[in-house]
Amino acid sequence: MIFGFSYATSSVFESDRERALLGISANTKRPVRFHARVTREIFTLRTALRTLGEAIWSQDSWTSREDYLSNVLDPIITVHPDRVIFEAFTGDQGAYVALHVERELFETEGEVITGTTNVDFSAWLWAALADMRSSRETWLRIGAEGFEVRTMSSGGRFEKKVDVPEPWVRGFLQTQGAMSMSGTCLQVRPVDLLAAIRWLRYTKAKVSPRGMRYVFEPGKEARLILEPWEHSVSLKGAEHHYTEPRTIRVWGRRKLKLIEPLLPFAEHVDVHLKGRSMPSFYSVKLPGMTFVLGIGGAAEGFRDTASFELLGSTQKVEEAKLQEVAALLAKKLFFTPKYAAEACGISLETAQAALEKLCRLGRAMFDVQARQFRHRELFEKPIDEARLYPPDARLEKADAMLVAGNVSVTSCAPEETRKVKTLKTLEGKIEREIVFRDWRVIGAAGEQKEVELVVNDNGRLIYGRCGCAFFKQHLLARGPCEHLLALFRFSDAARQDLPSSTASNIPPKEDDIDDEDDDA
Repeated sequence: MIFGFSYATSSVFESDRERALLGISANTKRPVRFHARVTREIFTLRTALRTLGEAIWSQDSWTSREDYLSNVLDPIITVHPDRVIFEAFTGDQGAYVALHVERELFETEGEVITGTTNVDFSAWLWAALADMRSSRETWLRIGAEGFEVRTMSSGGRFEKKVDVPEPWVRGFLQTQGAMSMSGTCLQVRPVDLLAAIRWLRYTKAKVSPRGMRYVFEPGKEARLILEPWEHSVSLKGAEHHYTEPRTIRVWGRRKLKLIEPLLPFAEHVDVHLKGRSMPSFYSVKLPGMTFVLGIGGAAEGFRDTASFELLGSTQKVEEAKLQEVAALLAKKLFFTPKYAAEACGISLETAQAALEKLCRLGRAMFDVQARQFRHRELFEKPIDEARLYPPDARLEKADAMLVAGNVSVTSCAPEETRKVKTLKTLEGKIEREIVFRDWRVIGAAGEQKEVELVVNDNGRLIYGRCGCAFFKQHLLARGPCEHLLALFRFSDAARQDLPSSTASNIPPKEDDIDDEDDDA
């Protein structure tokens, strides 16, 4: 999908002894206007904007320079009466970031034109933001009219086109649906999360598994376990309401370093967990603003959205009702599904499904902090839904089997391989017996009474067996059949997140000493 952006001038940052101007140039094809003086929290705003820039150029996968540059998109700005929202997606599709800045931080000047647009956010601008000072009067100007350019690094009018892969666009859109899903919410202290990030920074492991687990025990505070050391971080004050022991394992922990600069200024962090192999979201509450970091649930990040595609609403929405909800959202700009249901005279389930579909089409976004939907036209022209979301018959059939209750599990047991490793920690080297655990699941799905699959410790399906014609013809070369998909989803609760290593008294072999750094 080719996106074209046109800017009157580059974004600028100019400052003298008494005044600073941050001029962000908006796409002339989709103009918005917001001119205001920043009244407080200038330093925090500077840090948050620089964190946004870090995320834009974050890349944790091997790629060529050409592919890397083609996947770097300018951030998106949405101006609403109550806040200004910056959004961006990392080039490797591993993380989504959003900065919500409350209007109370600004004293506006002139007319405010609401809407959504792309803005020029160059590496030069990111570096120049370091010169923002709370000792100077600071102005923020967002507009398409351009700025008087006195900076040698800036230029006049320019246009650029970016060819973005469809999976990238689809992953960006699906983050909103993932945020709206129900799950577990924890309010944690920034210092506890910072302790986990610092441990991961200075203590690296070249061996898998490299996930982390949130552990919930009745009557106790939640804990965060870092693998493979089984290092426990107590989340003091993080209350939960589980009456039985529960463990939720998540991946993508390297992306947590993106919010590290914000934690010293944060009041608290809300952690939203959607389940095993599902995305997780970290909402950092700062004075007058909120920074949201979304991390993909598996190794593919948000590239492979099938892991939560089946969990979306299955409620069908008539086109007339969808357009009615869309028109109401465009008028009111933000509200909850309950408000939409009452205003449009539809059920709560239909309103929820309609708003989720608008997110899927890029016409709305979900505010995970306020738990409401906001109007946000992501594209200049409506997308071709049939092209971007081609129907997948296997997913639909698997979903139908789950809804009908035609899936059962006969056995679900772990198969373990153990190996002694010497791991580095901040306190010195320790010996741990690493557990590589696969889950073998046997059951029935639909008309197939003997279905078998094996899931590795990263939640990936690595082996399958089924008697259907699709599997006999393609095996797993074209992905799992609908019966394997249904059994995979149904057995999720039975595949427990167990400790990834145990203490060991057996000395490791020489080649098992973890003496290399690893950034994976």
